[in-house]
This record gives sequence, structure tokens and C-alpha cells, in this order.
Amino acid sequence: MRVLGIDTSARNGAVGYRDGARIIFAEQQKIRPGGSEQIPALIGEAFARAGRNLREIQLITVGVGPGSYTGVRVGLAIGKGLAFGLGVPLVGIPTLEALAMNGRSGAELICSVAKSRRGEVYAGLYRIKEGWPVEDAPPAIWEISRLAAALREKEEPLLLLGEGLDEAEDDLAATLKGKASFGRGAENMVDGAHLALLGQHKWEQTQTDELDTVLPLYLRRTEAEVRWEERSCRADVQG
Repeated sequence: MRVLGIDTSARNGAVGYRDGARIIFAEQQKIRPGGSEQIPALIGEAFARAGRNLREIQLITVGVGPGSYTGVRVGLAIGKGLAFGLGVPLVGIPTLEALAMNGRSGAELICSVAKSRRGEVYAGLYRIKEGWPVEDAPPAIWEISRLAAALREKEEPLLLLGEGLDEAEDDLAATLKGKASFGRGAENMVDGAHLALLGQHKWEQTQTDELDTVLPLYLRRTEAEVRWEERSCRADVQG
């Protein structure tokens, strides 16, 4: 199956394309805040270099977060636009699940970490079983100190991955004291080819087109929603 994977939830956007077991390309590009619109150009360039045509795509997979609110929304819009225009199905995959696919052999538990706000991180815990990440603890928002304390109780070999480690690694390492290893370089970035593979696996299991139903994985209300509620409350009081 020919599958395109797209993720724009983090600082580095990812695009990957698979034709069955063969990886045609896997591209990553740093995107400025709110600049996920660069991804369509990256997709076009990658297809052109590979000598492939967008119309051969049979399935589109999009990372649904958690991560940058704007980035996730733009990524979904790009994926939905392509799926609708090409007449192919679309499925959504949690970004932290895709990140867990980067796990090294020997890591029994993988903690995927993404940046959040206010000194917190998004984190999910996974085990790799028969080559696929299986959720051990669902994505949630954690204060770094609380996450470190929770992970310290785990007895299995632990690997932490993700761009969220940029700000959290020192505090986590100090608490875990050698009980965990940390991803480096590309290990901490979503791989578009992995995302495409997870999408194909999900499609084969469900045969469900999520074009009209897929939603961003938000773990907290956006600032816009909070401000809207505040304005509504002020209007009610004034009224």
C-alpha cells in the first residue's frame, strides 16, 4: 500500500512515504512557529526528487498531537485537503505513539515527551510488542517533577524520547539517576515513514476513513477557548 505520513505537531515537521515495505522517502524540516504551511512544498519537492506522483497515494496518515495547537491544526488541514482532493482515505495517529517507534532494542518502556506550556510536558508511556507501540499509559500533561517521580517507580529499562527533552532532560536525569536513557538527534523527532506505517496498520485493522471525524488530540483547552469563555462570562455579568 502506498501511504503518505505527515506530522506538524513539533518544531520539526515530518513527511514520509512508503510503498509497501519500501521507504520511498522520509523528510524532516524545521518549521518556524505557526509555519507548518511549509509542509506542502516539502511534500511536492520530495515526490519530485523521488520521481513519484501524488496521485499514486492510497492512504494519508496525519499526526494528531499532542503538540503545538496551531501546528496540529495546520497538519490536519493539509492532510484532509490532500485526501479530499485525491479521493483517498485518511487516518489519524497520536504523535507520541509515532515517536515511540524510534525506540531502541532493549528498551522495555518508552516515554515519549513533547513540549507543552508553563513548564510542563506532554508524555505517554509505551511498550513495543510484535513491532508495534502499545499504550501503557495514555498521553497526559505532566509537571516535570511529577513525571520524574512517576518514572522513578518503574523497574524496567526506560528510554525517553522527544523534543520535550530539550527543557526537561536535566531535571528528569537528576531524579532518575541513571535508571533511564535519553534519545539523541533524530531519535527525538517523529519519522514520517514510521507514521505512514502506523497509519497503514490502523487502516488494515479498521478500514475506517477518518476524513470527516479525525480530531486534534488536545489535552488542554486552547488560549482562544479560555479567552472566549472569559469574554462570555463578562458579557453575562454586564448584561
